[in-house]
Amino acid sequence: MSSSPSCWESITSAVLPANPTSREAALREQLLEREAAASQRAAVQRLTERADALQRRIDDVVRETAAAQEAASSAERRQREAEDQRRIAVRTYEMHEEKLRVLAKELKVKEGRFRVLDAILTS
Repeated sequence: MSSSPSCWESITSAVLPANPTSREAALREQLLEREAAASQRAAVQRLTERADALQRRIDDVVRETAAAQEAASSAERRQREAEDQRRIAVRTYEMHEEKLRVLAKELKVKEGRFRVLDAILTS
């Protein structure tokens, strides 16, 4: 083996401190950084999942709102149709009432004539 440092040794010596104690400290620090990064990734993942769940709920509410608005619109349309039918029924009833009054008046006149004719015949 040669006395010159190998390629690997030169790379590791550049990255890692020469002192084994400081090497340990550097490794611990890297481990803590990795744990913190993993914890942050997990937190981001949980927040992303929660945001997705909330977005799905918002989408559901939007669909339900649209359905409720459509139902309300349909109910209002049916109410207007029912009101129109009621008005038609009232007008028809009033026309029939007027017709009945006219017929009752005609009947009263005819009954009066009939009594006069009956009185003439019986006398």
